[in-house]
Amino acid sequence: MIGAARMASRFAAGVAAGLACGLLVAVLAPLPLGGRTFTVMSGSMEPTLHTGDAIVDTRTRATDLRVGDVVTFKDPSRSGRLVTHRVRSVEVRGGRVRVVTKGDANNTVERWSVPASGHVGRVRYRIWRLGYALAPLHTRIGLLGLVALPAVALCVLELVSIWRPPAPREHAA
Repeated sequence: MIGAARMASRFAAGVAAGLACGLLVAVLAPLPLGGRTFTVMSGSMEPTLHTGDAIVDTRTRATDLRVGDVVTFKDPSRSGRLVTHRVRSVEVRGGRVRVVTKGDANNTVERWSVPASGHVGRVRYRIWRLGYALAPLHTRIGLLGLVALPAVALCVLELVSIWRPPAPREHAA
């Protein structure tokens, strides 16, 4: 009976570790390719994106935007705050790309422009509710914890290995 419980706990630990690794890859893999991860902070894109979802954006040329794309941009009416909304129209005029966006759950639109040579973030995928876990990492204390906690854990493991009494050795006859 103890063997079955041990196997079940090892299986559960393996599944949890696999899930954690999968989520880590989903969040970190796009970074070297110019991707960025954000946390959805409002319900303006319901039901497509929910508050607390993590979204992964990739850098896209402004001239490649299409109606229906969900993009992250600096909203000029909100002091450059990042907003993620759906593209309603795109017009290239001269050296500028004029864009109209709207949150799926909003009644108003945003009008903004970017140089034709500029870039915006296009949402590639979302990870349900992971943003709640990622949001604290975007603070100073969260970043400090991200570095300090593993360092403290390594120190504790080393101290335990130093202070652990040596295992008795068997003598060969």
